[in-house]
Amino acid sequence: MSVTVAPRRFTPTPRITNPMISSPNKMKLGVFGLNTDCGCAITTAPERLMADDWAGNLEIAKIADRAGFEALIPIGRWRGFGGDANFNGVCYETYTWAAGVAAVTDQIAVVTTSHVPTVHPLVAAKQAATVDHISGGRFGLNIICGWFGPEMRMFRGQMMEHDERYDYADEWLEIVQKAWNQHGYWDYDGKFFKVQQGFSEPKPLNRPVLVNAGGSPRGMRYCAEHCDVAFLIVNQSDEATSRKQVRSYNELAQREFNRTLQTWCYSYVVQRDTRKEAEDYLDYYVNQMGDDEGADNIAKELGIQTGIFTPEQAEAFKFHFKAGWAGIPLVGTVGDIIDQFRKYSDWGLDGICLSWLDYHTGIKDFVEGVMPEMEAAGLRVPFAEREQQVPAQAAE
Repeated sequence: MSVTVAPRRFTPTPRITNPMISSPNKMKLGVFGLNTDCGCAITTAPERLMADDWAGNLEIAKIADRAGFEALIPIGRWRGFGGDANFNGVCYETYTWAAGVAAVTDQIAVVTTSHVPTVHPLVAAKQAATVDHISGGRFGLNIICGWFGPEMRMFRGQMMEHDERYDYADEWLEIVQKAWNQHGYWDYDGKFFKVQQGFSEPKPLNRPVLVNAGGSPRGMRYCAEHCDVAFLIVNQSDEATSRKQVRSYNELAQREFNRTLQTWCYSYVVQRDTRKEAEDYLDYYVNQMGDDEGADNIAKELGIQTGIFTPEQAEAFKFHFKAGWAGIPLVGTVGDIIDQFRKYSDWGLDGICLSWLDYHTGIKDFVEGVMPEMEAAGLRVPFAEREQQVPAQAAE
């Protein structure tokens, strides 16, 4: 039976742009992993983040929002990695988390991290559009293909082969984008999905920003073809390789798809009055209090499943895993951290998402001490000035 859908009778009010894209800052900033136990630090240190503290999540989100950060990006996790801390074992689900955070913030991009095998694309599209309306057009979607075998077997009973996971994600995103853009009813006939009379309203106010962390050749191609932001793990000790890595994403996107692509990474921050104090604190929570069993489990799984690391490379990265999910270090005094930001910006990175052992104290110290110096260094413009530079944008 043919069904006719009446056209919408109103046009959504123009909303703000997503700051991950519209921000004029040379170095954009995000907060990473505030929705899960330990955040990004694989440690038993007692001051580590406890995720099942909703009021604490909101406090961190509001500080970042008021300070002019560009993004809040959660970790998508369904089970922990074992060890003494059971790293990330307690974790808020990220669509509902994003909806709650969006309702109490004003300008920052609110991102959902979504494992595509765990949610049907029509459900994901509807949830995304809902969060985008709650946020006034500030929503972003971090697409994860599912690399942690025990998690994916919870949902599918098996783990897809590496490249097949991206083939699945291609179809998943195609359906999501149909739901966001196509009015009326539509069908889809693919290898992994069959949709009859697909329908989804309302549409997002703005086109959601798409993020992916693919590091293998197939993952890089997925980022270049579909995404606005590639989320990288860079080797902070090998500048030449890191510069080449950042450049390769941009070149692939431009050459193969005639697209521009931002490159972001993430970092663990240890800010102290002296460099020695910072290094001593890092040693305390990584070497003295680090959860070695949890780090071993992650290194093994990443080396096997992602194609990013060989097992040997994953082993060498274990210190940085314990310090902050193998992020790049921002360690030392305010001056040291500014120098490090300059270096990473010079490598071509557009943004860095930050984590701390103690997020509550860490973000306050960072906003008070580091951000004014980033403005003085030309890495960021004052937030009030930025607000004046970025006009409202109509929904796409």
